[in-house]
Amino acid sequence: DLQLKTQIFPGGTDSFYLRALNIPALGFSPMNNTPVLLHDDNEYLNKDVFLRGVEIYRQIITAVANVEEKTK
Repeated sequence: DLQLKTQIFPGGTDSFYLRALNIPALGFSPMNNTPVLLHDDNEYLNKDVFLRGVEIYRQIITAVANVEEKTK
């Protein structure tokens, strides 16, 4: 089961510019189980969470870009 948590961050993303052109867009972040420390004094991201996020983005891009996946 996949659990989603919706949050609103006051910072901007490029999604703002796409929506201004009437292109449906939403922001997405694979940073799960991470304290919200964006731009805080002790901002950090655990390396395992970062590397998992890279893999998630790779899978998403491969799926939506209609490209063949190369073996590692």
